[in-house]
Amino acid sequence: MKKLFTTVKSQKKRIGAAALAAVMVMACAGCGNKAASTDDTSKSSDTKALNKADHLNIAVQPIPGYLPVSLLEDNGWVEEALKEAGYDDVKVTYTEFESGPPENESFASGAQDVGVMGNVPTISAAAAGQARTILGVAYNGEKTEAVLVPKDSKITSAKDLKGKKIGLVVGSIAQDFVERLLDKEGLTDEDVELVNLASTEQQNALATGQVDAIAVWQPMIAQVETAGTGKVLVDGTDLYKCENLISGNTDYIKDNPEIVQIFLEQYARAASEVSKDTAGYAEKYAKKYNLDADIVNATISDMNFQVSVTDEDIEDFQKTADWLYESGNVKKQVTVKDIVNSTYANSDKVKENLEK
Repeated sequence: MKKLFTTVKSQKKRIGAAALAAVMVMACAGCGNKAASTDDTSKSSDTKALNKADHLNIAVQPIPGYLPVSLLEDNGWVEEALKEAGYDDVKVTYTEFESGPPENESFASGAQDVGVMGNVPTISAAAAGQARTILGVAYNGEKTEAVLVPKDSKITSAKDLKGKKIGLVVGSIAQDFVERLLDKEGLTDEDVELVNLASTEQQNALATGQVDAIAVWQPMIAQVETAGTGKVLVDGTDLYKCENLISGNTDYIKDNPEIVQIFLEQYARAASEVSKDTAGYAEKYAKKYNLDADIVNATISDMNFQVSVTDEDIEDFQKTADWLYESGNVKKQVTVKDIVNSTYANSDKVKENLEK
């Protein structure tokens, strides 16, 4: 693990990657962030009786889909809302991780309270024994996941992938997508060769013919198309929602419901702002992601920052949980409805903020 370094309003820590397999089998000793608990969950005139924490630690990854969290950090909206609610002593910390596995490690140690990450690492954490609760949908979008082939490829349909090499990050959201795509076409992973490639290796592998196709997510889709390296063969339309989730430490959520509610409300506020001006925010944050503004705009324009959780979403989460277990990526079957609490994300105030 790389060295951690810290700043404040943002006390931002950057943490290096860890192996996915290690995270998936990780036991959850000490995964709770133990604030003083209470058996009384009814509304009290003294709201702090239900909200004991003096901190709100927020985990994020540096990708355009999580741009609403950057707005929260840069504008201080969470801190502002907490103070208005009487939580002057709650210190808000933003911690940046390069991927889901190290973020899960930090959650397991009790260092994170809420955060955003893909469906696969979120559900994998729960399967590994972490006390994690899904709170909402950070973003989804059927066009944010796709299989790409070279521009001059003779592969013209998903059925043509039979017998071909597909480069992807094994155990990731991309593999989940490919498995569903193959199943739709009456194929299995036995009919193709899955080549485990880091996302940074995939474009070159496609360009040099090391693989016949790659399965990637945004912004890599836009980067490959812009570079002229490849074209979209098929995306997730009518097949895969590409769910990225807001989740939290179960004990923290139980002990601090009003603080969690404030966070979800402010996330919805930020999500609404991004949706209303994708081009403007793409220009403003392009440097942060080391991408051209047009690529960032193309990326977030395909995203739905819905925040709320529907029954259809829960069904989609369950398909991912089933795939993780049946493929042997996790050792425990997760019943997703047992780890979803949509109360906060489906509240009237969150809906109101999204519609502003």
